[in-house]
Amino acid sequence: MPPVVAASVSSAFDKIGFWSPNTASVDWCESNYVVSFYIAEFWNTISNIACFFAAAVGYYFFPGNERRFRLMFAAFGLVGLGSVLFHGTLRHKMQLLDELPMLYSATMIMFILVEAKHGPQGFTTFIFSTTGGQLQFYTFQSTYTALQFAMIYFLRVLHVQQRAIRGPNPDVSILIRRAFASALFAVTIWLIDLRLCEFVNGVGKKSILRWNPQLHAWWHVFSACALYHATMLIVYYHYDVQDMRPFVDVVYGGWIPVIRLHHVQRPKNKFLR
Repeated sequence: MPPVVAASVSSAFDKIGFWSPNTASVDWCESNYVVSFYIAEFWNTISNIACFFAAAVGYYFFPGNERRFRLMFAAFGLVGLGSVLFHGTLRHKMQLLDELPMLYSATMIMFILVEAKHGPQGFTTFIFSTTGGQLQFYTFQSTYTALQFAMIYFLRVLHVQQRAIRGPNPDVSILIRRAFASALFAVTIWLIDLRLCEFVNGVGKKSILRWNPQLHAWWHVFSACALYHATMLIVYYHYDVQDMRPFVDVVYGGWIPVIRLHHVQRPKNKFLR
């Protein structure tokens, strides 16, 4: 069946490829099967490298050995894999492998933030597995958005609570600013790609651009950046409320923040100012 929510609006998007016909509930603003006969949306597929990299760095560097964080970063990587399968095929079942891990990872984050008050959402899985089209697309978007707002709320509560106890922490403030700025930019270009595709696709008569900037692919990059910084905040506050003295360190030339526990004296001027 054709996509019910179609960002694509030009016949240039209708090329036939290995996985045709498209059965996903949405077709993003990238011409299908242009780069490869075997990959429906090439740039939207390979841009998930950012998600794999962020998940691997988070998994490798998080302090301690708690299963919850291993699962959280593993789920982060699973989101990237599901996105590769979805954008590479534009098949409905592969779309579920993209969207369900996003919901599960968000639920894991909520579980960590509210200390086991939220468990797996089995009913959500049932909805996404048995519905399609517009209902499935908008149910996913509303559920995931609600979880994201809940995460922001609890992070804010923890930030205010711990700041009142320990005072301002410039390194944590940098994490918050980076997470917020990346998320805001990511959501903005996601909406442009979905709602204004005909003006930015580079192929339609109404396009004001001569080439497609592949905004959904950049959404993958900046949303991975935002989620990574958010997970660093989650790890930080998890240990901070337990009085385990976490601090923000950086790796890979001073660009990527990680959380460490204060077993040794903290090096000075490690975080980029």
